[in-house]
Amino acid sequence: MTRSLYHIYQKVILQLAGVLTLFSASCGGPAPPPPNAPPPHPNLFSPTGNQTSPSAKVQVPGSTQISDKKSLVTLEALGDVWILVQNAQGVELQWQNLRKGERLPIAKQGSISITSSNGKALRVLDHKGSSLREPSENEGINIVRLP
Repeated sequence: MTRSLYHIYQKVILQLAGVLTLFSASCGGPAPPPPNAPPPHPNLFSPTGNQTSPSAKVQVPGSTQISDKKSLVTLEALGDVWILVQNAQGVELQWQNLRKGERLPIAKQGSISITSSNGKALRVLDHKGSSLREPSENEGINIVRLP
């Protein structure tokens, strides 16, 4: 009887050791790298499939003709950053990658949300060029809401 209990005990211990090994291997290790920037907006590519140059003008709703200068805000890149601008209903108005030093004017009609990949790399300017929002201290994804 003791011999069969010993074999049962040995099998349980062996299975428990296997489960603990798998558990420690799957939960340990370094953290995964941060996610990549989202794919570019389809409007950044020409109909022929070639990417448009950064200086090319892209017609996107919310950034076309400006009827009231006071509704203009400018996004200034202080480093490489992608931005997503949405209206109050969550409709995408602009999605673009900006390089350090580039500026992107946005015609604002109502409140908007600006999501950026790097809060330290984006400054929001008003129609006169004065800062509406200074860069945050967070290097991660940042959301700014403008009324």
